Amino acid sequence: MDRDKQKRQKRRQQFFLTWVVLAGLLTGTVGCGSWQHAPYLTDPKIQAGPPENFVTTSDYTMARKRIAILPFRVPAQVTDVSYSITEVFYRQLLEQRPFLTVARVYDNYNTVAEAQKLAKAQGADFFMMGEVPYFLDSGATGRSGIQIDLKIVETATGFTLWYLSDNIMAEPAPIIDLWVTETKPKPGPSVYYLVDTLSERMARTVAKNLQPPDPQMAYSGDNRSNQNKPLCPTP
Repeated sequence: MDRDKQKRQKRRQQFFLTWVVLAGLLTGTVGCGSWQHAPYLTDPKIQAGPPENFVTTSDYTMARKRIAILPFRVPAQVTDVSYSITEVFYRQLLEQRPFLTVARVYDNYNTVAEAQKLAKAQGADFFMMGEVPYFLDSGATGRSGIQIDLKIVETATGFTLWYLSDNIMAEPAPIIDLWVTETKPKPGPSVYYLVDTLSERMARTVAKNLQPPDPQMAYSGDNRSNQNKPLCPTP
């Protein structure tokens, strides 16, 4: 009986040691994999679509004029985000300075004629209308995204001089149910972080497109093109 008992104990010890060794090997292998792919496991994925310009302008004098930014129109189920989104774009216009001055309008409007009236009251040469056709805030655990359409309209005529659309989305990194060094991924960013990122992109695009070409570069280019021309004979 004692011999049988000793044999059973030895088998248990051998099984336990084998299990410990295998567990260590698996932990080391998965740990190395998680270290190699750490950005994928710990960082959220942010994707931005290419901006689209449906209507553009080449009037560089717009940069020296005054624009009014009106409250952005948002989906009916998230009307409370209009003020915050408009404020973010207002701050970006002040930072990027694509226009000489920016006026903030707080009154709502339903038609372009009403928007013109509000912009004229501010003495603005142009006014900006924002539309948010897509807004999804899933918090830190799900996918979030936003699309924003901007219109820059001439106050005097009501003509659309610029129509720009852009979008951005983010989702947290997936949770991998394995033995890894870190099983809790970094949560997704706030939807207002996406709004701030998108507004910076769009304001920078407007500022860049309103910059006229450098006259010195154009002049030097003309000089280079004239270097190879034959000299005119003197009379």
